[in-house]
Amino acid sequence: MKKLIIAICVIGMMLVTSGVSISATSEYLSYNSMPQKLNDCPMNITVHEAWDMLTDTGNGIQIPIDVRRENEWNSGYIDTPWPECPIWYEKDLFQNETWLPIFMEMYDGKDIVLYCKGGYRSYLVSILLCDAGFSGIVYNMLGGITDWIAQGYPIRNNTQPEAPTIDGPTTVNVNQPIDYTFSTADAENDGVYYWIDWCGEGHCGEWRGPYASGDEVTFNHTWEKKGTYLIKVKVKDFYENESDLTEFEITVPRNKVVESSFLERLFIRFPHAFLIIKYILGL
Repeated sequence: MKKLIIAICVIGMMLVTSGVSISATSEYLSYNSMPQKLNDCPMNITVHEAWDMLTDTGNGIQIPIDVRRENEWNSGYIDTPWPECPIWYEKDLFQNETWLPIFMEMYDGKDIVLYCKGGYRSYLVSILLCDAGFSGIVYNMLGGITDWIAQGYPIRNNTQPEAPTIDGPTTVNVNQPIDYTFSTADAENDGVYYWIDWCGEGHCGEWRGPYASGDEVTFNHTWEKKGTYLIKVKVKDFYENESDLTEFEITVPRNKVVESSFLERLFIRFPHAFLIIKYILGL
């Protein structure tokens, strides 16, 4: 009887162990076959491949997405030039039913390169996106920013752009469209947006852009009433870091400003006009 009880226990243990093994094997096979189920999404790439992608717009635009926590992002992120510079979108947002659809819509059809500290969180996010039917191409950077640094690739923080310059006339006529040229430089060469308030009252401004750092951009404005106005302008970079404000005073006089070009054309057409005017004025 004792031997029979022992035999039954051994058989039971074998059945339990077999069940666990079958279950574990099934889960393992399911996990490892996931990329095939998702049509080979995501595509794992090395930091070298990521660098080549993100420093050459000739192969299209790939957008790096940093899925680390805020404190990690603030400590530094990969340094790739605009427009292929990194965007911060924390991993937990992809697990939120509100923020996941927002990301899917914002980057619909785009090529994205996900990265984190070591590659694990970015892989989880990439699987989540692929499973949700993301319409673009999902790359997962193996080794994350840790391997990126180890391989000698640059990282950076963010600084504010320089206060913009304004070039244009200071005295203009009523209802005369005038061009003004603006320029700024961003230390990290991020794309920049201009906020221009033509009436100088702080509530007439609007953001325009993005434009490349260092480029001169021209905007047109017409003043409809006489008076003195301030053009107020500031810029912000791709990461919402704003510059100091620049002011530029404009005068719109009661009488129209006589342009020198008009006088030049007058004297060219009537070469003796200057002598006649001089005689009349007794000069």
